[in-house]
Amino acid sequence: MVGIIDEQGTRYATWTYDDQGRAISSEHANGAEKVSLAYNDDGSTTVTNEYGKQATYRFQVIQGIKRIVAIEGEPSPNCPSSNSTFTYDDQGLLTSKRDNNGNLTTYQYNARGLETSRTEAAGTPQARTVTTDWHPTLFLPVQVSEPGRITRYQYDAEGRKTGEAVTTN
Repeated sequence: MVGIIDEQGTRYATWTYDDQGRAISSEHANGAEKVSLAYNDDGSTTVTNEYGKQATYRFQVIQGIKRIVAIEGEPSPNCPSSNSTFTYDDQGLLTSKRDNNGNLTTYQYNARGLETSRTEAAGTPQARTVTTDWHPTLFLPVQVSEPGRITRYQYDAEGRKTGEAVTTN
């Protein structure tokens, strides 16, 4: 797709591509909200937003899927910094994320690849852990425990929620 034209014949959006079929720009009418992408020799991609702020996305291929491992970008008057990092296990599941403020979130999963634990602000006094117990055959949570609150869910054999109970402490 290279564009969208509204019912009055006015171009609403435009996309352009390089000779490899990769998107290199996206914009609305008259160049509004233009975003440009540059594919770098090292495999990273640099994105320039409508304000001219650049962020570089770095990737790692895990299990044949390209995963973001870092976003690097300096702050500008209109945009905060974009410095974040991500780590994954051998299956490609996210194991940690550090945001542009330095906050670390860690993740654990069960054998089915479902998140069983997430710790926000890991390694700090403000650390907060949320654990999830999953239905043995359905991809549905049966209990979510977080500081001061436990939520339990019940389902019928078809996976429709039949009940929910919240307890606080």
